[in-house]
Amino acid sequence: MATAVSLIAVFLLGFVPQFRKASRLQNQLQEREQRIGQLERELRLSKARDLASLLHLELTRKNYGTAAQHATAFFSHLRTMLNDAPDGSLKSTLENIVGHRDSIVANIAKADPAVETQVRDILERVHQLTAR
Repeated sequence: MATAVSLIAVFLLGFVPQFRKASRLQNQLQEREQRIGQLERELRLSKARDLASLLHLELTRKNYGTAAQHATAFFSHLRTMLNDAPDGSLKSTLENIVGHRDSIVANIAKADPAVETQVRDILERVHQLTAR
């Protein structure tokens, strides 16, 4: 009986500190994984901002061919973000921006100078998303 109690005591003396350490490390890992997820979302938003900025820059230079390429990259990137975005304000904002795709692409193809205003409005909205 005394041997069994001694074995249980020795087991608990070794188990409890290891359990606490494992729990602490598990919590740290979860916090870091959440931070990585947050940074990945911020990176995707930054890339969207960069693509929208390049699109706007080329429109101001009247380089409609290059602007069309940037528009394709921008809207493709937004579609990827939409597929991964949880429901909420970010998703609804992205859906709204993507809803302007056909109009913007058509106006770029026509070399319509009014498309610059459309893209500027979208660029401002994307900048607002990255300011959060």
